[in-house]
Amino acid sequence: MLGVLLLAGTLLPGCGSDRPDPADRPDPADRPDPASTVTGPPPALWTFCPEAGRSPCAELGGPSVGPVGRPLEPREPTASPATTPFATLQLNLCNSGLAACYAERNNGRVVAEASEAITVLRPQIVTLNEVCRDDVVTGLYPAMVRNFLGDQVFWAFQPTADRADPSRAYRCLNGEAYGIAILGRVRAAAWSGLSVFNGRFPQQGDGPDELRVWLCVAAVDNYYACTTHLTFSSTAMALRQCRRLLEVEVPAMRAEVGSAAPALVAGDLNLRDDGTPAVRDCVPAGHRHRGDGNVQHLITTDDVTLGPTRRYPMRHTDHNGWYVTIRP
Repeated sequence: MLGVLLLAGTLLPGCGSDRPDPADRPDPADRPDPASTVTGPPPALWTFCPEAGRSPCAELGGPSVGPVGRPLEPREPTASPATTPFATLQLNLCNSGLAACYAERNNGRVVAEASEAITVLRPQIVTLNEVCRDDVVTGLYPAMVRNFLGDQVFWAFQPTADRADPSRAYRCLNGEAYGIAILGRVRAAAWSGLSVFNGRFPQQGDGPDELRVWLCVAAVDNYYACTTHLTFSSTAMALRQCRRLLEVEVPAMRAEVGSAAPALVAGDLNLRDDGTPAVRDCVPAGHRHRGDGNVQHLITTDDVTLGPTRRYPMRHTDHNGWYVTIRP
């Protein structure tokens, strides 16, 4: 599967999850024309289809000031997160309506709780797992906008794929697409555009599990932010998916965009610090890691320093929020 990239108004070849493992790369001529796989009515909404007609598309909305893709006038370089402290918040909301944790804890109350967490903690990046599309667009994105009025604020959503028909999005009980998402903020003075990368893992677990996906947004010259929710059916398979994202997809994305900005991956990896395999088996050389003591983790390139962390109590999901500060 090939992701599709939108970068400052120019369509470029993407890097989705059909990018091969290093030992088995296809001929670049096999890539589809990216212009044929971008749909949607800009500037309000963009869609990114890693494999047109065969895998669910990602969506990108916002930012709050200036349309994505608009050519920008040349500007002087500005500070990046490497010199400007910021924070990330990882949330698994258990909001499909199908999992046992929904009836046990949630019952429709978690989105308001998550919005409050965003308002209180003011993270610049929020990574979201087990969410329905409208949870992101109408429930949580407005909290980010309120926190950072006048700055560029965006949302991106990637549905997981239905095992019965991988071209379709897996659905929440309410019928909405179900998946993963990223909320982000870029200071207005540092804005250089957005690029989206997305795909379905070629490695998948067995059983009733939905087909797992990954999503990255490059806030050009500022940061690369990625999220995923790895399979629960096999820790060995979760490790393969994790390595695929960190060792193949993220480096390919950084090479494609050409920015030396820091990169981070946050999500429910279904790998533990003390497991076999352990999450450390997925952390490449030259990266830093902070885990919540369970299955939620943040992995970053080592050009940033990870500061204080915090487990943020969440009553209406089975995962507390995982808040990590990043500093010079």
